[in-house]
Amino acid sequence: MDFVKYFGGASFFYPLINKSVIEFRLRLGWSDPFSNTKKVPIYERFFVGGADTIRGYNERKVGPVDAKTDEPIGGESMFIGNIEYTYPLMDFLKVATFFDTGEVWKKNTDFLSGDLMSGVGVGLRVKSPIGPVSVDYGWPLDLEPGKESKEGRFHFSVSKEF
Repeated sequence: MDFVKYFGGASFFYPLINKSVIEFRLRLGWSDPFSNTKKVPIYERFFVGGADTIRGYNERKVGPVDAKTDEPIGGESMFIGNIEYTYPLMDFLKVATFFDTGEVWKKNTDFLSGDLMSGVGVGLRVKSPIGPVSVDYGWPLDLEPGKESKEGRFHFSVSKEF
């Protein structure tokens, strides 16, 4: 398998009044097969949707899907943008509101073409002994591939402090 894969991201945090913070996060990915390789292998493609990317959608369900099975097949390029505002309620508890947007494109030549899929929502951030815990409720602003209606969903994640 011959291919190249690039991935990068940046986050900007701006403190506001009462220790509240607004965060802007951007992630980009691009891959390209070369030589005798026709497609980037599925385990190296980009997938978007879910707790760490675009909340309000099922895991990996933003982007190309198989026409017969509605299963995600990933893509050669991706874009994710997030805006999140957090406001502290107590030392260990914050409330959050967010807007997520992005897409995955089957071919890298289609990067940033067409519409992006977006989601909005609210969440809680809890500082716990096992690390920060996030519970979010996201609402999709666009119809998820394979769905007939928009349905909000909960997302739960635990990360490590740095």
